[in-house]
Amino acid sequence: MSAVTTIAALTMREALRRRLIAALAVICLALVGLSSWGFYRLSHSGRMTSGEVNGALPTAFILFMFMFSFIVALSASAIASPSVSTEIESGVLQAVVTRPVRRRDVILGKWLGLAAILAAYTAVVVGLQVAVVRAVSGFMPPQPVTAAAYLFGEGAVLLTLVLLLSTRLSALAAGVAGVAVFGIAWLAGVVGALGASFNISALHTASVVSQYIVPTDGLWHGAIFYLEPASYVSLQISTTSDRGDPFFAAAAPSWTYLAWAGVWFVLVLALSVASFERREL
Repeated sequence: MSAVTTIAALTMREALRRRLIAALAVICLALVGLSSWGFYRLSHSGRMTSGEVNGALPTAFILFMFMFSFIVALSASAIASPSVSTEIESGVLQAVVTRPVRRRDVILGKWLGLAAILAAYTAVVVGLQVAVVRAVSGFMPPQPVTAAAYLFGEGAVLLTLVLLLSTRLSALAAGVAGVAVFGIAWLAGVVGALGASFNISALHTASVVSQYIVPTDGLWHGAIFYLEPASYVSLQISTTSDRGDPFFAAAAPSWTYLAWAGVWFVLVLALSVASFERREL
């Protein structure tokens, strides 16, 4: 077993020992329970026509998935923020790097272990939500697996960024900064939607630029698109009043944007390695 995989396994074991993961799991279960009640009431409402119900179900599902996307991002920040800084302060990493273990192996191993936890967490959350909603309402998003992959990508962006911050900041500062960046990126997406709605090109341009600086919101809109039935997309596009809806995506992210997201991962992870190699322990 290589140093990277060994550190990844140890990182996963340490992360799972923390009660924070269990607390986030409880929050997800509570939201799933709430969504099951809400979707049952919505799908069995006697005050709405079948057409209105069919139009409301995708919107409600996307809103609930936004809450789950925030929990996934919060989980990524919570597990990544203490991964380096806390072990530096405790002296654990000083003992590790004095052995024949390269510092870049430590960073890559920690990223791999944390990403594996985040991927499993995202798969369970999305799978559970899809199963519950289908059982109580009959609604099934067209491509939930692809949407889950985009949600994982969104969380992995924040995980990678917070891992970089953790090489220089305390666990608390890195975690808070990561959540703040996530919120700012989402707010920039809302600003872009308002710019599209009111034909303010400067706001729309600022939103597009922010999606390249931190690609969380761009990946979230990819998840939105793959949660929308084709009929729902056609209806929204034909309705001019929904032009500025931040919870609607008319198209999937382009391949060039996805390629940039991949480059972004490599650059930030490389910065994490470089930062840690220059950090005094």
